[in-house]
Amino acid sequence: MTRVNLPQRSARAGGRFYKHTVLCLLIAAVLLSISTIILSLRIKDINNIDHNAYQTVKPPPTSVRQVSKQEGSIVNPTKKSKISTIAADDSSTEFKPQHVPVDNSGNDIKHQLNSHKLPLDERRPSRDVISGTQNSEIYQPDRTGKRLLTYKRFGGRLNNQLFQFITALQHAKVLKRTLVVPDEVREVDWTGMFDTALDIWDIDRLNAAYDIDWQSGLNPDFQESIPEECVLSPAEQKKLLNSGPEFWKEWDKICPDIIDLGGNTGLLFCKQQHQFCGNSEAQLEAYQIYSHFALSASLLQHIPSKKEEFQGKGFDELAIHSRRAGEGGYDWEMCVKGNTRTCRGHVNSASYCDARTMKGNCAIWLDIDYQIKSKKFLKANERDYRFVLASDGTHDWHIDFDGQFIVANNTNWLVALEQTIKDEVKSGKSIKDLVVSGFAKKKLARGRDLTPLQSTLNALTATLLDLFSLVDSKYLLGGYYSTLSLNACFLRGLDRMYDSNMCWMLMHPNSKFAVPPPEEDASHLNENSNIPAALMSDVEHAFVRSKDGNFIAIDRYLMQYKKEGRAKAEQIIGVLGDGFVPLTILKNEKGEESIIANFTCSYGGAHSPATVILMKGDKSFQEHYHELGAKYNSPFSTNGDRFRTMLILCEELRYDKSLSRHPPLVLSSQDGKFHLRIGSSFARPVAQPRHGRDGKAKVAQKENSDKTTKVVHCLNPTYGLKDPRWLIEYLEYHIAAGVDQFHVYNVDMHSSEVQTVLEMYRKWNFITRHDWSAKASGQYTTRVTYEHAKWAAQTDCALRSRGQFDYALFSDIDEVAMGGANGLAPALELCEEAHNKRGAIGCSFNSNTVSSVFTKLTPPEEKKMKDKLLFDRYTSIESEPFCPANCKCLGRNCKDMTRKYHYGRQKYMLNVNDLSIPPRPLWTHAVARDYDEMDKVMEQLPDDVFHIRHYQGHWLKNNNLLDTMDEKYAPLPLEIIDTIRKSIDREPSLRSIYSRANNNPKFSNGVEWVTPVERPDKYHTVI
Repeated sequence: MTRVNLPQRSARAGGRFYKHTVLCLLIAAVLLSISTIILSLRIKDINNIDHNAYQTVKPPPTSVRQVSKQEGSIVNPTKKSKISTIAADDSSTEFKPQHVPVDNSGNDIKHQLNSHKLPLDERRPSRDVISGTQNSEIYQPDRTGKRLLTYKRFGGRLNNQLFQFITALQHAKVLKRTLVVPDEVREVDWTGMFDTALDIWDIDRLNAAYDIDWQSGLNPDFQESIPEECVLSPAEQKKLLNSGPEFWKEWDKICPDIIDLGGNTGLLFCKQQHQFCGNSEAQLEAYQIYSHFALSASLLQHIPSKKEEFQGKGFDELAIHSRRAGEGGYDWEMCVKGNTRTCRGHVNSASYCDARTMKGNCAIWLDIDYQIKSKKFLKANERDYRFVLASDGTHDWHIDFDGQFIVANNTNWLVALEQTIKDEVKSGKSIKDLVVSGFAKKKLARGRDLTPLQSTLNALTATLLDLFSLVDSKYLLGGYYSTLSLNACFLRGLDRMYDSNMCWMLMHPNSKFAVPPPEEDASHLNENSNIPAALMSDVEHAFVRSKDGNFIAIDRYLMQYKKEGRAKAEQIIGVLGDGFVPLTILKNEKGEESIIANFTCSYGGAHSPATVILMKGDKSFQEHYHELGAKYNSPFSTNGDRFRTMLILCEELRYDKSLSRHPPLVLSSQDGKFHLRIGSSFARPVAQPRHGRDGKAKVAQKENSDKTTKVVHCLNPTYGLKDPRWLIEYLEYHIAAGVDQFHVYNVDMHSSEVQTVLEMYRKWNFITRHDWSAKASGQYTTRVTYEHAKWAAQTDCALRSRGQFDYALFSDIDEVAMGGANGLAPALELCEEAHNKRGAIGCSFNSNTVSSVFTKLTPPEEKKMKDKLLFDRYTSIESEPFCPANCKCLGRNCKDMTRKYHYGRQKYMLNVNDLSIPPRPLWTHAVARDYDEMDKVMEQLPDDVFHIRHYQGHWLKNNNLLDTMDEKYAPLPLEIIDTIRKSIDREPSLRSIYSRANNNPKFSNGVEWVTPVERPDKYHTVI
């Protein structure tokens, strides 16, 4: 075998080659590092783009709506199944984003929360804190297909539309696709961003910084051309950005042309309420988008901070978003639960989510100082606050803060725009050719000016001015559960997030929970102070006074009324109020009176004559309105039969249900001396389903009948009650008797025990609480005279119940409706029969005095009553009514008497289901004081069918009759008493509070409004 000697490299040559190799690698590494730095600087420059250096791309002109179907369609690829991990449930394995992981355990975050040494600058998240290789660098998709992204519009209001747009643009930016903005075809869709001729937005910055297609979405066929497998479900929406580059590439293979985020089912929040999807880099990208949002210069000049007359007066210190808690009804549960869910979802500390903060945020005007969470922005006195107000219109802030706030006004902008459009039309342009969106084109299709679009344009720009007014202030007091406040926070930016009660909660892209502001600056954190009683109501009434102070509007209403000859009921805009208004009372030759209102109604540019409906009495309107009750020195209704409680109907006005915010209703005389502006929500009939403690709906059932009769109990304004036992027994008794719902008009039932009971029954959907206190009512519900507040409350309850219940029962807290073991059923049958046979609108029934409330029990009797109900104590009533307190004598020695209406202290039930019965102000003892009319329209019920047990009788005590009168034994039905006991025993929360009150010496042994006295043995029948 021949041996081949291969050439050998010398050791010296090998070493030289090794050194050269190392040198080359080092040079390459340096060059790569330099390239990386240059690229990073370039990316940073792009993120901090100088927008003035780029040419702006405006949205498309009208002609783009004629873009061909071929251009607007998406090539439908061969149908493929969706990604397997998406088809699985939430527990399936997901592709994880490839970036430096963020600790989501909460341990490090909790440490941050407990650390108060961190400076503010280090608390704020920024792009600089993101380290490691980011998804934006890893994800380099193949440039195949059209690479579009779009969404379906959610049917929410403007602020929801803005948030949805930003969410979609965030996804497009992260996924490196072009955003196709869908057309705005409905009023709720409209943002005005397409319609640049209206000069609402300055979208130059958006167009310069992002790849946005404003044309394709206008094509009616665009949405139809999207492949079904490329339309994301709600679960897929949340998973998309929360995954990572490898996952996105899988989507690119399935949907190279377009991905549709969907979105028509609701806003896209991830993890917590009001949180963007994705990792920290993706969330910061969403924040960055807000920095490119801007109003047009012409509109922006109308925010208050730009107005010279407001500068230097302190209004820029604070901005308040006064939010609406529920359309058509002040729904505390929706507001409070939404606030609490948002706060607890973002903050790992109960101090910031205490009950008072969460409730007070739903009615900031009632607790403004407590809602401000920064010491440096607190004032020594509530009157020292000056602020910009963005109000949803629920509350009239002038009542308590007149002169302390300013609001944005878009009136001059609307006038200027209208003139601009008129000039364009005069130059030969068509009005409909000046707009682009489907909604605006449809609105202006047959118009010659902006009139058809005026109300929507007004609401839109008013909201935008409110939004940017919140952005411009030093401190923002916003609503935790509001997309308006949410958008304001993100528009204010990361640098100002701690100058707010809630912005810092929402901005924590680098951690699971938000990092609170320094404790040394924090104020009102879970101080364990009592919640103001006014924050325990469910209805926030307007209570707005006229300019002269002589009239107060309780609320504006949508009244259901079926006029004669009409096929169905219509909604009439009206006002319930009390006091003196300019009117003329005329009398014809027959002595018949008519009322002419010397003022008119206006609403959103529309006008209507006013129709005044006064309460009828036994005398003329002239006497009841102008002459009686003068001694009380009050402009309102009073005792002594001064009837100034009234309904004002604005019959030619039409409620625009399409508006998200309604313009004020204005009542004004021609000379301007009488003027009233009501900006609160419209009150309307709303029925809460009756629920048991198990959450199951229950109804009052007529005996031997398949039909159910729903009854609402309108409890007259209540004051002085502190003992929760009476309230529990009272509510449980009437529930057992067949009442479905209570309206409680609370004047001063503000003990913590009573408030707890009210809150419990509200939770079970048995009651609706009205704040009827002197503070909330602007000093209307004072004790100078009680009756006027009672008439207004009864009328309010009836208006809110029309068409939702069958009958409304009216009584006081010391009056129990007695119908025997069958409860309300027999009385309801007689009322319904009278209604069907002769058109009766209601039923009246007598009041019998429970005189045993005055019997002071002996110690042995008290001991035996220790574990009894309060109702068990009072088993005897007067055997005969005492005239004139409880009847009217008609003959000598009072052998004949009448007990009708006020003579017998009667109460009544009113039919509220028959909408052909005209709405009217209601009296105490019957629908009206006109007894001739009442005899025709009211059915009198016998005592053995139904009556009122009145736990009062001061007239007996005052006339020294307590030791000589005759009483008869008449306990409440045993069946109902047993039901009350079982309800209390069955419900732990009721049993606990009742037991504590039973053993609390501060509560008297008996009804607290009566002081019992020593009486002879014959009256001690309780045992």
